[in-house]
Amino acid sequence: MPYELSITRVINAPRKTVFEAWLDPEKLAKFMIPGPGMSVPKAESDAKVGGEFLIVMKAGDMELPHRGEYKTIDKYETLAFSWLSKHAPEGSIVTLNFKELADEQTELTLKHTGLPSVESHNNHEEGWGRILQVLAEAV
Repeated sequence: MPYELSITRVINAPRKTVFEAWLDPEKLAKFMIPGPGMSVPKAESDAKVGGEFLIVMKAGDMELPHRGEYKTIDKYETLAFSWLSKHAPEGSIVTLNFKELADEQTELTLKHTGLPSVESHNNHEEGWGRILQVLAEAV
């Protein structure tokens, strides 16, 4: 039975800024940091439906490649992509919904479906939570 998670955060930046950060390789390299001491030495993005991305996260000497394909790019509203890694199999999908709030704030809801186990769910929940925190600081 696949598992899913959902995280909602309010980010102090305009919706357009927050949305576009997810499609920009330079910005992805700054905020796709799921744990302390990690970095992203490589990020690539072909930001169109059917386009692919590659994010290589690094923890110490270990590189953790994450790939996917953009499924939905509804400007400033919704972004959906497949998410493939050692810990997320084929069929794992991340959907981001962006809601504009007052005072140039954005409510961002991340939903990740197709996770294979409770352990994968918990690890991704922790990782995505940290990524959203770093994103909020980066924008």
